[in-house]
Amino acid sequence: METILLAAGADLKNSFLIARGRRLLAGPRLGDLAELGSYLKFKTGILSRLGRRRPTVVACDLHPGYFSTRFAREAWQVRGRGPKGRAPRLVGVQHHHAHIASVMQEQRLAPPVLGVSFDGTGFGTDGRIWGGEFLLVGRRGFRRLAHLKYMRMPGGERVVREPWRMVLSILGGAALPFLKKVKKTDLRFVRAMLKSDVPMPLTSSAGRLFDAAAALLGVCAYASYEAQGPIELERLCRKGVTAGYAHASRRQDGMFVIDPRPVFAGMCADINEKMPIAVISAKFHNAMADIIVATVRRLARGAGLRKVALSGGVFQNRYLASRVAQRLKDLKFSVFTNERLPVNDWNIAWGQYYVSGRSR
Repeated sequence: METILLAAGADLKNSFLIARGRRLLAGPRLGDLAELGSYLKFKTGILSRLGRRRPTVVACDLHPGYFSTRFAREAWQVRGRGPKGRAPRLVGVQHHHAHIASVMQEQRLAPPVLGVSFDGTGFGTDGRIWGGEFLLVGRRGFRRLAHLKYMRMPGGERVVREPWRMVLSILGGAALPFLKKVKKTDLRFVRAMLKSDVPMPLTSSAGRLFDAAAALLGVCAYASYEAQGPIELERLCRKGVTAGYAHASRRQDGMFVIDPRPVFAGMCADINEKMPIAVISAKFHNAMADIIVATVRRLARGAGLRKVALSGGVFQNRYLASRVAQRLKDLKFSVFTNERLPVNDWNIAWGQYYVSGRSR
């Protein structure tokens, strides 16, 4: 009996995948599934490609609020009768695991692989928002070896549109020049929120750090389009700058936790010294590269690994990606990333296919 696997993909940048045996049918690259038009193209695209057939395996993201996840569960529960009345099997695949697995699928990498997945957001196995992850990916799953320190998100997802909020979360109530661009009422409210016991989502997202760095430098306190701050921050980087900023890390609950707050403290010191923004931007990027390279070296010693996979939307940043890859190659690591596939969430379905196909 032919196995039919549906990988539902992610939400903000969706592309699904249907596998019939060894034949792979990739869906179109869609926008945010929260938009009705994109969701209808997603749903009708899947149903038209399946025809009268029913999936035997359905893979989806772990995020319970994703439209792609809800549809996958609907396919499991409602569309859901495969050969001889059996319901298709639902496989949940963690977002950053899928990013690294997409590289393994594309590059035909045999596990185990040390994966670095840096992006804006992904639902973690602990219910928190991940995005700065170092994973050991094996044959049957993954193990989280290290991650960026969790930071509070004052206002939740509002920090994506108003990245100045993340600066306050990272640095506290410091008086910073760029805050003159922020509405005083909003500023008072967020400062009061951070001093209170109001529960807030926690994130280890590298994307939010790039947002915060752009806001701190006065480049983008309010974002009018996705990744506006990081894009403009990368454009500012001055060539030839080799210095960076220090970071801290410690073992906690069996893994390494990297604290980026010293990076932002160093940026503040340079701002006070009137250092050019282009130099500070380059030093911030160098610091993020230092975090990745230093952590990979530390983890590789313990795991005995030389294969490193880089994936996630943050690696669309060429300044960062090229420096990380070159430095790791100089240290005799074999470095892999997405080449035919995009490095962002349009690769998620391919990673879901890799993981769920191996778990059959």
